[in-house]
Amino acid sequence: MNAKEKSRAYFNAHRKSRLARGGYWRLDYGHVLAEIETLRPESLIDIGCGPGGFLRAVQKRFPEIQLNALDLSEEMAGETQERLGRSAVVTVGDAEHMPLEGGQYNVVTCNMSIHHYPHPQGALNEMYRILVPGGTLLLNDMDCAAPIRALANWVFPRLPGGDVKMYTRREITEMIQNAGFERWYYRKISPFSFLCTARKE
Repeated sequence: MNAKEKSRAYFNAHRKSRLARGGYWRLDYGHVLAEIETLRPESLIDIGCGPGGFLRAVQKRFPEIQLNALDLSEEMAGETQERLGRSAVVTVGDAEHMPLEGGQYNVVTCNMSIHHYPHPQGALNEMYRILVPGGTLLLNDMDCAAPIRALANWVFPRLPGGDVKMYTRREITEMIQNAGFERWYYRKISPFSFLCTARKE
C-alpha cells in the first residue's frame, strides 16, 4: 500500500483508540487556540481532523465559529461528526485534492497531519486556495533536532500509519511561500513541534 492507503486503513481501524484521540501534541492545541482567540474568525476548517479532538476544543471555547473538517479516513470523519454535532460540516477527502470550493474559510488549521502527506506542496496549495483573501493558515507539526528527524524519517516508511516525512523548517517555509503566502511566521512551540502562521493577502 502507498502512504495514503496505509493512513486510511490505519485510522479507519483506530477510530476509538487512545492514540487517535491525541498524544503529546494535544499540548500544542493551546498555542493554536491562542491564535484563534486573536483572529476570531467566522469560519474555520481543520485539515486532517482525525477524531475531532482539536475541533471539539475550538467548539467549547468559541461556539460562535462555524466549524468544518476534512479527513482522508471515513471513520475519523464520522467520529468528528459525532463529537461536533450537526452544526459542523465534515468532509471525507484528500488534503492534496480537496473536494471543496475555493475562497470560503477565514482560518485553515492543520495539526500534526502534514507529515502524512506524500505531496505536501499540493496540500498547502489547496489550503491557500480554500482560504478567503486575508485568511490565515495555522500549521502545526513536528520539529525535532536533526539527528532525531533523520531517525524518524528512516522509521516513518516502516510504520503502519502512513507517516511520510518530518519536514525541516526550510522545507516548510519554502512550501508556504510556493503556495502563494506572502507573510508567515514560523516558531518552535515545544522541543518537538512548531506552529507556522501564514496569511493569504
